[in-house]
Amino acid sequence: MGAGVTFVPMARRFAMIALIALVLAPAAHAGARDEPPTPVIFVHGQSGSAQQFETNAMRLASNGFPRSRIFAYEYNTGIGTNDVAIADLDGFIAAVKARTGSEQVDVLAHSRGTTVMHSYLATPERAASVRSYVNFDGRTSDTPPGGVRTLAVWGEGDQTRAIGGAENVYFPTKAHTEVTTSAEAFADVYEFLAGREPKTTGVVPEKPSKVTVKGRALVFPDNVGIDGGRLRVFELDARTGQRARNKPIHQQAIDAGGDFGPIEVDGRKRYEFEIARAGESTIHNYPEPFERDDHLYRVLTAPVLNPSIERSPNHVSIAVTRMREFWGDEPNPKANDRLQFDGFNVVNGAITPRARRVLAIFNFDKNSDGVSDTSAPLAPFSQIGFLTGVDNYMAASPDASGTIAVKERMRRPHAFTRTTNVPDWPSDLHTASVYFKDYEAKAFKKKRKR
Repeated sequence: MGAGVTFVPMARRFAMIALIALVLAPAAHAGARDEPPTPVIFVHGQSGSAQQFETNAMRLASNGFPRSRIFAYEYNTGIGTNDVAIADLDGFIAAVKARTGSEQVDVLAHSRGTTVMHSYLATPERAASVRSYVNFDGRTSDTPPGGVRTLAVWGEGDQTRAIGGAENVYFPTKAHTEVTTSAEAFADVYEFLAGREPKTTGVVPEKPSKVTVKGRALVFPDNVGIDGGRLRVFELDARTGQRARNKPIHQQAIDAGGDFGPIEVDGRKRYEFEIARAGESTIHNYPEPFERDDHLYRVLTAPVLNPSIERSPNHVSIAVTRMREFWGDEPNPKANDRLQFDGFNVVNGAITPRARRVLAIFNFDKNSDGVSDTSAPLAPFSQIGFLTGVDNYMAASPDASGTIAVKERMRRPHAFTRTTNVPDWPSDLHTASVYFKDYEAKAFKKKRKR
């Protein structure tokens, strides 16, 4: 998701803070079993963040890979060039090496992140710090960048794309971001890095009472913290989306780094992440339950988009995000997604055509006229990569005492249905965001005693 805005001074000033990695995962490599694995760093693409690696970080953890050796490098994609991202990566990799005691790192990059990495690895001294490199659906080249051992993973598009001299794998039915987050591609990546097949390609649930969440509250697309914000986390009544009690289970100030947590949660329950900052709409973020430790969770706000979102005490504004593209124009209806708000579907060929690679759908009542219209996407969202906007009227209550059922039905394969209930916050002072997982979560099961 992204917009072409530039906040260079802030991004530069807080560069290293904004790039702080969030951990999740380890397991031994193909080498000696008593040696820790090479640290893994993920570099996102345009309008991205650690969200594109959140699921795979938990898959790595599910295979025993230590959390303390998984990192995400986040940078401002509102800047037109990659110079800052490349320069700051030097310090980030140096910090990871110092923190872990490792002489090298493994790097996985997606989309624009592959352009960053090809430029970075072109310098021999930099390439020497990278043991292995994974190139997700991005740059091609005649040889492995920097001579580094390379795996190239390609999604839909021209299947003649390749990196010469590298291992190339193809998933022609998977979309641009979907191929990065998919279980099938994870299996290839894990075997490439670890030298053996993973024990599982799923996200394995942990004991619900032992789950922790860490993350960052960020300004989109700068990837700097919501400085001056206040985070409160509330346990919810899943049937209504309303707070189970008024007292938060966690609260803290948010600074320029944006980091929060760790927060102890129950893997069977629902939570609201609320961020308030003076002079701005209060953010109410609603994730699915956390079935295992998630240390790459992100809560995003987009000030650059706020002027384009209709505000009123009479209707609701809800943004829905998922790291698997929403499709609405496939000839086979079962190959399309559905996203319903109290039964009203907003996914179709006009709003979410496959070619647009939509990851986030902004819903609000255009012109505040009480009428919904899904015949065409709303500008400027329709001109921004990975985003779309839809005229979707949802009535608000003055005290947000009502409930809106946000229901997704994911397309085949891996089809399933999930519902997140949220309060009907008035959009003049509040904005809601719903985050759906890109996989079907499994519930924790106690081991039977023999």
